[in-house]
Amino acid sequence: MIHGLPAFRANAKENATHLIQNSKDVVNQEINVEAHKAVYLVNCENCTYTVKGKLVKLTVENCRNVVLKVEDKILTGTVDLFKSTNVSLHFERSVSMFSLENNQSIDIRLPDAEHFGYMIWAGVEDLKLRLGDDVHVLSYSELQSRNPGLRPETDQFKTSVVDGSIMTEAMIRLDGGFPATRTEEANHRQVERFKDEVLRGGHGGEEDEENTEGAA
Repeated sequence: MIHGLPAFRANAKENATHLIQNSKDVVNQEINVEAHKAVYLVNCENCTYTVKGKLVKLTVENCRNVVLKVEDKILTGTVDLFKSTNVSLHFERSVSMFSLENNQSIDIRLPDAEHFGYMIWAGVEDLKLRLGDDVHVLSYSELQSRNPGLRPETDQFKTSVVDGSIMTEAMIRLDGGFPATRTEEANHRQVERFKDEVLRGGHGGEEDEENTEGAA
């Protein structure tokens, strides 16, 4: 697993997880989730599910030809999708963060851009992000065609809404290993410079005020 993506699989506990494993040819089945449980689908094929209840998070791994509709709120706002093909995820409520790794032919649908937070992804082909009527197609090979130096086993990307438009940027590591994009790095440096200027200006202002009072 690429560094930076959530390590849910290895730490999943039975009493905190609604596990659906090795299911095949299931049509229009409801998943009623108990409060404070995560939903974890693994090794499922040719299945259609509707999730009801406020799940903690959603993880889909090694699934094929799966349609999943989530009607209620995901409490952590987190969705993970690993090593899956032809998976369609429909959400009626907001999702704060998607993590996708090594997937093919993925369709993600949300009501509009306001319901979408951001997506960290790597090694994904033919990803359709549908925000209302707007469809955004993302593909690692398309990015690699413009930058042959990209490496699918290590390079990650972040897709988010910036000034009303969808933007995809490569992830980098700031000092200390914190993941960010170039835009976030520039914003961070600007904020740090502003803080320094405020501190210097505030200190100087106090000295000026004391000097003025002494002169009076």
